Amino acid sequence: MKKHALVALVALLTFACSSTVTKNFKVFVDPPDSVISVVSGLDLKELKYHSPAAITANVPKDPALARKAVLEVRRDNYTPLIMALHDIPEGKILNIKLEEVIQYQFRYRLTYRLIAPVASDSLQHKDTSIAISFMIVNQSFQMSLENLTSNDIKIIWDRSQYTDENMQSHRLMHSGIRFQDRNNPIPEQIVRPHVSIQEAVFPINHVVFIPQKKSYDIEPLFPLDNDRAAELKGRTINLFIPIENNRAITPYNFKIEIIDAVKEPIKG
Repeated sequence: MKKHALVALVALLTFACSSTVTKNFKVFVDPPDSVISVVSGLDLKELKYHSPAAITANVPKDPALARKAVLEVRRDNYTPLIMALHDIPEGKILNIKLEEVIQYQFRYRLTYRLIAPVASDSLQHKDTSIAISFMIVNQSFQMSLENLTSNDIKIIWDRSQYTDENMQSHRLMHSGIRFQDRNNPIPEQIVRPHVSIQEAVFPINHVVFIPQKKSYDIEPLFPLDNDRAAELKGRTINLFIPIENNRAITPYNFKIEIIDAVKEPIKG
């Protein structure tokens, strides 16, 4: 019985050797941490290597199997290389350089101008009481306000509102308010004479709690990562911020127009 098994094994090995061609070659890859895979033999078994690799492969003589016997080099964010083993000469030294895949995403860049209470390309307004300017960033309006008077003024935040590009109104809050207190009445903010303050201002309903992170985040003001942003051109938004000065309240309405929306690539 053992004799028959041994004879069968020898016959099988002889058949395998006669049905394949053995090749020896070396592979050097840039970047060196790429994964080298070799699929060879009658069973098309896959073996993995790292550069530099000394490889012995059995290439099937059967054309159908030979097409599946390959050398493959891969790395994330690089274009993979695949070579048929039967095309690699015996004893060959392969120097392989993978090409990096340049991935592009895009984002829209918006430009703005203030159209009320005065026209200003730099989003600035000044009168006898205040000097105020805005810079619009991804999640908020960066506000700088200076009290030009000789007495205290008050920003009445609990009556302040943001009207978005779809004419929807939202309560406003500033960076001095704790996120967990955003739904409570927001205290007035006192600005002393000839003092400047800087606040990030954003809609209350843009503050969201992320259970997975167990923390708060602020949603973007506009959807700048998709082509809906192109439709923002020509739309207007409004910041209503009442300010009390010497018991008189001035209802400041800062009307801002989105004058352009430019699609720009982001290399990633």
